[in-house]
Amino acid sequence: MHAPRTLFRLALSALAALSLPLASAVAQAPLDLKTALATARTTGPLRRLTEARRQVGLGQVGESTQWQNPSLEWRRENLGSPLDPDIFATLYLPFDFSGRRLALRQAGAAGRDRVRADATDGQREADLQVARIWLRAAVAQGALDIIAQQYEALREIARVDAERLKEGLVSEAVGLRTSLEADRARVALVAARNEAAASRSELARAIGHSEGAPLAIATLAPPTMPAAPDTASALVEALARRPDVQAREAALREAQRRLAAEQRGVLSEVQLQGGTKETGGFMTGQIGLAMPMPLFNRNSGARQRAAGQLTEARVLRDDVRFVVRNQVVNALAHYREVQAAAADAATFETRGREVARIARLSYREGHVTLTELLDAERAAADALQQQLRWAADAWLSRLELERTLGARLDPDSPLELPAFAPPSSGR
Repeated sequence: MHAPRTLFRLALSALAALSLPLASAVAQAPLDLKTALATARTTGPLRRLTEARRQVGLGQVGESTQWQNPSLEWRRENLGSPLDPDIFATLYLPFDFSGRRLALRQAGAAGRDRVRADATDGQREADLQVARIWLRAAVAQGALDIIAQQYEALREIARVDAERLKEGLVSEAVGLRTSLEADRARVALVAARNEAAASRSELARAIGHSEGAPLAIATLAPPTMPAAPDTASALVEALARRPDVQAREAALREAQRRLAAEQRGVLSEVQLQGGTKETGGFMTGQIGLAMPMPLFNRNSGARQRAAGQLTEARVLRDDVRFVVRNQVVNALAHYREVQAAAADAATFETRGREVARIARLSYREGHVTLTELLDAERAAADALQQQLRWAADAWLSRLELERTLGARLDPDSPLELPAFAPPSSGR
């Protein structure tokens, strides 16, 4: 009677047991650069911090551009006297007679543009920072793999030499040297494991990874290196696209409108008054006008401050344009150098592994000395690690060039930037 139910429970248990390794495999899928950036944009603290600062900035801009609220007054007089009470109901309505509030609203629109552009610049800088962290982790993991392979090779050589030493085929010094080199590789392996673990922890923090299992880093492969634009086109595009330039342009417009507002602030806001008055049993109306007289305070301090802020905004705008020009020239030069070395650097890994393989085989057959073998092992390890460093440098040169241009070199870039389009001839 209960057999079908028991079989059903057993089937569910088996399915759950099978799903656990599958879930673990999915969780441990190697994290590549594009996935790391996508994760950081969702859960990373740098992105969330940038968004929080954007909200703060928009709120601060909005505080100075709000219209003043009207005031409603109800007042009853002649309390405690034989006279009939006087009852007032008055509405006070501020009126922007000088146009100061209108200028502040215009400054607020420019200020919101500034805050949004600064937030976009912060988001792109956060992307680049996460990319740097991922590349460090990938290089550390690759170096760990190289050192582990070298350690296994040296340990095998030390084992072979230990057997040959027992047979009297090699000297005691040779056996001791290979054993020493294997021990040195083991110490280097421990340091490499620690470096890889630290870099993974830094990456987990950068992308907001809170799970207990350590991250698995995908193998670092060199990027594609599309053709870079010419310097003149790159300068035009960078000055037009980059959010930090747009932010400083918006800040300049904001400062100009705030200066205009403070210059109009010599005359404060006029206040219109209107309402009713009940006195002696009769209901009457009332109307009034209130305007502060600029005798002692002519808003000179605020005008001086706004003039200084305008000068500062203009200096910062000119400075960021100068910085962008230098960054574009330097990023293009570095990218082109890396691109020119791509053909040679791409063969480091193949040549390094081939050098190590030939040297190990030749040593076993007695064709090379121990010194030559160890030199070959170091050369192979250096070549493999150099290929890793070059791949990381190639990625950084590309990402930093895209960040500098404010545009992608092609649609396959992991950064969130619009695709690069050369300027038209009529531009």
